[in-house]
Amino acid sequence: MKISWQTSEYAGPYFAAERTFLQQGLRQAIGPSVLQIGDMLDAQVVDELDLPQVVRSRCEWIDDGQSQFDQKGDLVADPAFLPFDVDTFSTVLLPHVIEIHDLPHQVLREALRVLQPDGHILLTGFNPLSLLGMQRLLSKNAAPPGRYYTVRRVVDWLQLLGFEVTASSIFHYAPLSKRDRVRRSLAFLEPVGNRWLPMTGGAYMICAKKRVAGNTFIGKPILKRAKPKLVAATARHSKSSK
Repeated sequence: MKISWQTSEYAGPYFAAERTFLQQGLRQAIGPSVLQIGDMLDAQVVDELDLPQVVRSRCEWIDDGQSQFDQKGDLVADPAFLPFDVDTFSTVLLPHVIEIHDLPHQVLREALRVLQPDGHILLTGFNPLSLLGMQRLLSKNAAPPGRYYTVRRVVDWLQLLGFEVTASSIFHYAPLSKRDRVRRSLAFLEPVGNRWLPMTGGAYMICAKKRVAGNTFIGKPILKRAKPKLVAATARHSKSSK
């Protein structure tokens, strides 16, 4: 599904603000094999890493359920039903994917399935409890479409699936604008929001790790019965009668 907002004058300044946080998150989450689902990010950030294997998947809801490739060679697939085996990738990138999909829980489950043990998921999203979240109610073209979820809610979903959240960032406290003059006048909201209202940023990034069970039993466990401990007896001296 092509999102026209990406080519608008609002998208460029947003991706520039997101770039710094995305670079920091990738330093923690990146691995040799990466699956990028969707293209709602600055592609240059991933290209600069010069990774040995990067698979880019375009988000499409295909009627026949069969994945395919487009003219660029990118995979076209439903992110809720990926055509990959278990434990295929060391990193899965989900830039603004769960908010445009009808099955956000299933998208996260699929990311967990194709991730290798100790692999990382890195996702970005828009916060409904923010000026940016309210802006889409006033101007449909300013803010991207989709259903926005709070950071707390997404973190709960990840933890229920067994992910360990390793890092998170909230940023972009000002509403989006395509005019430089307006953006400069609203720049003061960034330090103010970060200091006094940290949960009201317009966007967030979450990095989480696929946890693996520590102990695995092989064969029939042998249970040892605890041996009773011997307590030394204290000799009791009685007085002899005379």
